[in-house]
Amino acid sequence: MKLSVESVKDYVKANPNVAVGIVITAVLIVMTPVVLQFLLGGKSDSSKPIALDAMTYRRFKLSDKANISKNTRIFRFALNTPEQRLGLPIGRHISLKANIDGKDVRRPYTPISGDDDLGYFDLLIKVYPEPHGTMSRHLDSLKIGDSIDVRGPSGSFDYKPNMKKTLAMICGGTGLTPMWQVFTAILKNPDDVTEIRLIFANVTVDDILLQERLDQLQSENPDRFKLYYVLNDPPPGWSGGVGFVSEDMIREHVGTPSASDKMVLLCGPPPMTAAMRKHLNKLGYSDSEIFKF
Repeated sequence: MKLSVESVKDYVKANPNVAVGIVITAVLIVMTPVVLQFLLGGKSDSSKPIALDAMTYRRFKLSDKANISKNTRIFRFALNTPEQRLGLPIGRHISLKANIDGKDVRRPYTPISGDDDLGYFDLLIKVYPEPHGTMSRHLDSLKIGDSIDVRGPSGSFDYKPNMKKTLAMICGGTGLTPMWQVFTAILKNPDDVTEIRLIFANVTVDDILLQERLDQLQSENPDRFKLYYVLNDPPPGWSGGVGFVSEDMIREHVGTPSASDKMVLLCGPPPMTAAMRKHLNKLGYSDSEIFKF
């Protein structure tokens, strides 16, 4: 007999005294692939096939590369078909693997493309000089048509629409990428009314990634997307924050936890995120109200 959900239902109707444990076991056997995909973050109800596998690295080819600044690129990787989606839930990331100088190197990255972008995914990556940035320099060396191994989804942040009235975000440099993934998904969803407050820190104005697009999003969503730039080395006439992100800046542009239903997301260099956590704790945020990517 072919085992299916319907056959299990028919068996239960015909055998009302059957042990519940046997029924549950039978259903789980049938549903294991779907249940596993759900637990790992996939969207099993989509009609589009998923490119990612949470257990196995899969290979994808570089299809385009664009320079954003002197040391930052957007790398576009093609999926297997134009109709395929990456299969990455909001708030999760992927792992890239490459053999570099005889060693397997793995690094986590968050695509800036969404799961509704079919046939490809985009990575915004800053290329660091030696001795740092082993993976970023490897990616920068790839030619169109070269491949990289990818596995996912990974991560523990599980975003749900309207899970908080306000999502505050404090990030530095390429720490923008997980924030970008979350807030662009929010702003594209007409049923999600979450307010976003972003503090984005950089060294110079030239280091502000995707500034034109960020300013456009703020202009298009003035009541929902609040953006505050902070620079260590600002140009003359700069109207944003200066120096390091301070407790006072957070109080003014994020607010206190008692003001509304909030959660604060952090991403950036470890010294920065550690300092931000201290500021937030002083303002009354508990560790459960803070998430670090």
